[in-house]
Amino acid sequence: MKKSYLPFIGGLAVFLMTLLVTLIVEKIQTKGLEQHSRNETLTYLSAVRARLEGTFNSTLYLSRALTVLITAQDGISRNKFNQIARELMANSPHIRNIALAEGYIINNIYPLTGNRKALGLDYRKTPSQWDAIKRAIDTGQIVVAGPLQLVQGGEAFINRIPIFKSAFSDKPDSGEYWGLASIVISMDSVFSAAGLPDPEAKYQVAIRGKDGLGADGEVFWGDGKLFEQNPERLEVSFPNGSWQLAAMPIEGWINSSSIIHWIWISGIIIGLLLAALTIVIYRYNIRIQHNALHDQLTKLPNRLLFNERVSQALANAQRNHGKVAMAVMDLNKFKPVNDTYGHLAGDYVLEQVAYRIRTTLRKEDVVARTGGDEFTMLFVSIKSEADIAMIVNKLISRLLEPFIWQGQQLCVGLSIGIAIYPEHGDDMTKLFHQADIAMYEAKHDPSINWKIMPMQVTLPLPSIESLETS
Repeated sequence: MKKSYLPFIGGLAVFLMTLLVTLIVEKIQTKGLEQHSRNETLTYLSAVRARLEGTFNSTLYLSRALTVLITAQDGISRNKFNQIARELMANSPHIRNIALAEGYIINNIYPLTGNRKALGLDYRKTPSQWDAIKRAIDTGQIVVAGPLQLVQGGEAFINRIPIFKSAFSDKPDSGEYWGLASIVISMDSVFSAAGLPDPEAKYQVAIRGKDGLGADGEVFWGDGKLFEQNPERLEVSFPNGSWQLAAMPIEGWINSSSIIHWIWISGIIIGLLLAALTIVIYRYNIRIQHNALHDQLTKLPNRLLFNERVSQALANAQRNHGKVAMAVMDLNKFKPVNDTYGHLAGDYVLEQVAYRIRTTLRKEDVVARTGGDEFTMLFVSIKSEADIAMIVNKLISRLLEPFIWQGQQLCVGLSIGIAIYPEHGDDMTKLFHQADIAMYEAKHDPSINWKIMPMQVTLPLPSIESLETS
């Protein structure tokens, strides 16, 4: 790039950055009004959360007294249960009823009036409640379920408190499950105490977190679409669970439509910059990936990529009942070239060998450099050994032509061993092993250049004298 262009590029960059800063300032000024509205919303939501947490948690902790008494007395009589439950409900107007199950079946409930049909309820046969109960038993922790519809009618939260026999001994980890206390807490009563709903409020509120699952739980209060409108959010925490509150003004956030086109302009600018950066990074990653799968000298696939291609070809051949052939080729008399003319000449020969192989093989065939002077090839869609002979003869003819290096003719020989799927093996390892054996047999037999297990084809090798002459 000419240096005369640099000032223009720098000026353009400064202009774009200045424009971007101007747009940001414009956006900040507009955001100021929205932020003021958000702060007011957050103040309102914080007050709602404080009332909800205070009301709900005080009820949860109060109900804990029942299980403490059961633990201390190694159980509880019906009269004692009724007495304690009566006291608890007198101190908490939000408790609707209290049920106690020895095992999984409710055998005590207070008050009995209006709740009699819950007696004998088997939690295991109540899918709407069983998941939360099982979670409480499995974890040994309090689980707040709901809100859900009750057998007795109505909608409420249920504080599930598991009781274990281990609590009656000095070995808390050695006991078994004893039963479950379920304290039903009226949702309307708790929310009313927290100021929900508030007909005079200028905010819309939604709550999610059924069964205490927080942001992952279902919406159970208000319009669930509110969570998609970028509201203010706060967490209401209680033992082993939480709810998520969301609120925003009924009329929406205060905003100015006059800056929408500026936002688009900034977005386009940033988008162009990011697009350019993405292209650079993408091309760089492609180069890195290519280098990881290809030989740096010959640009051929390396063993890793070749193995992947072989696996694909074998799978395809197995599906279609076809044939493929693997060929292992080793250059002969390559070391004298390296020793006589240097590594640059050796590298040149390897590059030219790779080029000749690549331009001779069919488009669907694969070749890889798998060693210093070793190349491995895969011939796909083979019908017969005659197909292989035609490919290999053409390849040998090309490779036996001298290589011209700085005016000198360089000649190398070659030995090729070939194994065919499925005759000589049904996987890559077996084929490579058989082809390697065939290659070494061809290398030690001066009458042949290449060998298929068990077929042989004879071609003349380049003479040592010609190599020495070159």
